[in-house]
Amino acid sequence: MIQPKSLVLALAAASALAGGVASVSALTPQQTVSLRHANYEKMGKAMKAIGGELKSGAPNKGVVLANAKVIAAVAPQQGKLFPAGTGPSSGLKTDALPAIWTDRATFDGLNARLVTEANKFVAAAGTGDAAAIGGQMKALGGVCGECHRKFRKED
Repeated sequence: MIQPKSLVLALAAASALAGGVASVSALTPQQTVSLRHANYEKMGKAMKAIGGELKSGAPNKGVVLANAKVIAAVAPQQGKLFPAGTGPSSGLKTDALPAIWTDRATFDGLNARLVTEANKFVAAAGTGDAAAIGGQMKALGGVCGECHRKFRKED
């Protein structure tokens, strides 16, 4: 269940970003952390929905494409949602490791790969070909996993 305070923070953050990711500086550190977490959750749910479609044996092209577009829309925002003051040293609850800020070039490179693979995923989803979708999902998931291993605290 979404808590009212979380909903207000998410709406405020989304509103600030509506004009583009250049508006990230208008967010408080807590709003930034909340938005990036919500975006990762959104991408995870989309991946899960696509995985379910692929497991069904007869994936619904519309469902797969809609969820691939969610990932592609969110991915470019993520790299900009890690400004100074939003890491573990800020005291905010985050799964982000300090390495994001100490090895920014690697993190930014992985985020660029995420965007590229997400766009390829939309193209694969548009074909409706389960093998192409599955292959690109594996490529996209590989980038996600690499970033998690290097920059995300284990659960």
